[in-house]
Amino acid sequence: MADPDIAEAAAQTPTTKDGGKTPSCVVCQRRKVKCDRQDPCSACTRNGAECIYRAHLPPRRRKRRRSDDIGQSDLHGPRQSDLTIGARPQVFSPATTHHGSPAIIQPEPGMLIAGAGRSVYVDGNLWNSVRTELPHAEDMLRDVSAYTDSLSQSSHDQDHESSLVLGSKSTKKITALHPPTLHIFKLWQIFLDNVNPLVKILHGPTIQQQILEATGDLTSISKGFEALMFSIYCVALVSIDGDEAQKTFGENKTRLLSKYRRGARLALSNAGILRTSDIVVLQAFVLFLLSMRAFSDPQTIWSLCGLAVRMAQRIGLHRDGSQHGLSVFETEMRRRLWLQLSILDTTTAHSSGITPQLSLASTDVHRASNINDCDLDPRMTDPPRSHSGATEMIFCLARSEYGEWIRRWTKITHTQGSHAFLSSPSISLADKDRAIDELSHTFDTKYLCYCDTSIPFHYMTTILIHSLIYILRFSAHHPRQYTNHISPTERAHIFSICLRVAENCHVVQNAEATQRYIWHAENHIPWEALICMLYELRHRVDDDETRKAWGLIDRIYTRHFKDVSNRPKTAFSVAMQNLIIKAWKAHSGERTRRNKPSLPCPEIVSMLSEPDKQGESWIEGNVTETRKESQTAYEVPAGLFDVNTLDLSPMDWGQWDGLLEQFQQFTNEEAFSADVNQ
Repeated sequence: MADPDIAEAAAQTPTTKDGGKTPSCVVCQRRKVKCDRQDPCSACTRNGAECIYRAHLPPRRRKRRRSDDIGQSDLHGPRQSDLTIGARPQVFSPATTHHGSPAIIQPEPGMLIAGAGRSVYVDGNLWNSVRTELPHAEDMLRDVSAYTDSLSQSSHDQDHESSLVLGSKSTKKITALHPPTLHIFKLWQIFLDNVNPLVKILHGPTIQQQILEATGDLTSISKGFEALMFSIYCVALVSIDGDEAQKTFGENKTRLLSKYRRGARLALSNAGILRTSDIVVLQAFVLFLLSMRAFSDPQTIWSLCGLAVRMAQRIGLHRDGSQHGLSVFETEMRRRLWLQLSILDTTTAHSSGITPQLSLASTDVHRASNINDCDLDPRMTDPPRSHSGATEMIFCLARSEYGEWIRRWTKITHTQGSHAFLSSPSISLADKDRAIDELSHTFDTKYLCYCDTSIPFHYMTTILIHSLIYILRFSAHHPRQYTNHISPTERAHIFSICLRVAENCHVVQNAEATQRYIWHAENHIPWEALICMLYELRHRVDDDETRKAWGLIDRIYTRHFKDVSNRPKTAFSVAMQNLIIKAWKAHSGERTRRNKPSLPCPEIVSMLSEPDKQGESWIEGNVTETRKESQTAYEVPAGLFDVNTLDLSPMDWGQWDGLLEQFQQFTNEEAFSADVNQ
């Protein structure tokens, strides 16, 4: 006779949708005892143990042709209860969403293993062929933390991979590097005001609560969140000037930044940055890279962006979470982070003189939603409804719109590189202008019509959009594209575009409403437009435009000159200063020849023309100094300073391109050279 207890247990044993039995829980499997397969099971209930069931893997199926296999999944989607914060890890299939509805077919089959804020993405035929033999989800996500924790017990002489990037040989306690609690709250508020609106990779309400809890005991916070806190300190401090830092924190900005930079590097190393599956660590790293623009060179940042992209791909950020069973909240935050990382990789590539390499063909990430942070909650189960007007995401979404436009037209024109079609001689100016008009119309109807310029954030978004359109038009009409003489009408059109570019640059630098965002814009001075204006001003004498142009050049370059006056001179800065002086002399001579009254001498011309103690002009002395100090890396091209050679020709623009590239490599690297190696 059958045992009635066994019969009853068998009758109550849960089954999966395909009729198979739910496997025993982890604890019963490990102890090799019978499990009644309840949730929780009776054995775990008696022993007070956590009852965990691994995802059920059905029997292997017969091989199919690839065309028959697309969109099929060997794994069941997770239960809704498993998608909350802190839920046990699950293996999610790309074929089902967290609502159980069919998902969009993926370009590559793969698996997203996620849980408790961590995720690992695996794809490719090799992984698919052994998917039933993969370690359990808990083990795959636990590897990183277990490895990182073991570092603290290892020898201090033991090196690990993080030292290749961050320079730390072992896990270190960095609690003492945190600012006082009051300063933590001040830095967080600065971040919310100055940085968060332009980045939007953190959910403000959630992080604020976590910071409040962390300040109660800084020794008990997780390694990932500690890295995020230090990155917030760094980028918040970068967003204010030295006087404000001294007034707010009572300490020199450079000294504070050096301390928090060291803390961020150590915290990222402690968090196992090269092995992590924690999205919080990636958020911290992206914020740290944003802060690096104030004290490092574009080449270094671009190289580290490559590391961030690899981290994102390991986490599966390049796969839209809605198609892998992730929660609404996590899916939205992952989209935002992928967007910002894509923008950072592209902009730093341009600054490095490199064509962006991030391939978007293998991604299926949806556009971030047009919603406010208050519309999101970690516990929500239904997607929030996107707004039709302006939200906190308007700045980021406008940049996303531009990226999508670039990708679309690059594909249409079969060109390589994000701006290649604008400089391609095989595409007519009319076609280029039509493409830019299309983007301008999109901006007008989807963004600008909702902007209230009395709101600083909206004002900044408006300036961004206008600047972007004018810079694109300048790229399409750039003088380097002309091998022959440029017609007077086209020269006037180019000059007018350059004026608009310079005006927007000046507004961002000087408007009171945009001062909180100047950290973002100060590394993007439109040098090429200013150079073009200076070349053109040699012979242009119409009063209104030339007066405005010299005023803009004066204010923009005077500010820049004062900012870099204590840094080593570069070939580019010497060339710019000589060009300003020579353009002014040529302009004044042309006005005299045409019997036009002279314009007031710009302040920057007076500053650069003042004689030094040796009786030589300041600029001539620095040409000699620069040539002596940088014979190898920053040799000034012969003939560049001859006023007779200043002409809008491809050869001259090639020289300026080289100088710009050298300048971008050099100038930011020297900004905080005193503490680079700390």
